[in-house]
Amino acid sequence: MSMQPSSIMKPISIHIPQALQAFTVRLGSFLEKNSQYDRLVCSAFNFAPATCPHHDAHAGNNAKTPSRLLLLRRSSTDTAFPSLWEVPGGSIDKDDPSILHGLAREVFEETGLRLTRFVSLVGEAIKWTTTEVEGTVNKSNDIKWLKSSFEIEVAEVGGASETEQDVEKYLRSLPVDLDPLEHQGCAWVTEKEVRAFYEEGTGMAIVSKEQAGKMLEAFESRKV
Repeated sequence: MSMQPSSIMKPISIHIPQALQAFTVRLGSFLEKNSQYDRLVCSAFNFAPATCPHHDAHAGNNAKTPSRLLLLRRSSTDTAFPSLWEVPGGSIDKDDPSILHGLAREVFEETGLRLTRFVSLVGEAIKWTTTEVEGTVNKSNDIKWLKSSFEIEVAEVGGASETEQDVEKYLRSLPVDLDPLEHQGCAWVTEKEVRAFYEEGTGMAIVSKEQAGKMLEAFESRKV
């Protein structure tokens, strides 16, 4: 199935696999069927190269240069997780034509990259609860959140390069256009870099160990 993202982008066709049809509905319809949740957040795992590298079983690793995952560094003035690293994404709005449209919108707003393909879900959804206070009556409500993650491909990122030097040059050329109110930088990171934070707490500071674990799931899924 293909769809057209919102008018904030130039029209572009987006491929959606059959396995993700449940996410082609509006937010309201999704929450009606999943009434245990109040809000939905989606995140995007965008790799370079876009296609999975060839796995060399004899060598025990990837024959080509390793996959790189796009991370964004949150604004230093952000009230939540300032200056920490995350993947693109955000809350789905009730006005989005569908949940997947909403994620395509978030990716474009945060990076300027145009989503062309949803590859797959990445692992299990993350669930948590927050408490919000109604100002006039001073009454608190529990808000139940659900966060689903997707591997995606974008129009601006192509296939594999042959050497590490080529990859570095190629990644520097990609037109990632950040919203300075939300993010102060971007980086294309390897599995090794993410694992250093997950296992040792060193290197790039990611928003949480849980999010780092989800990133590692995404890397692993590309090796199958």
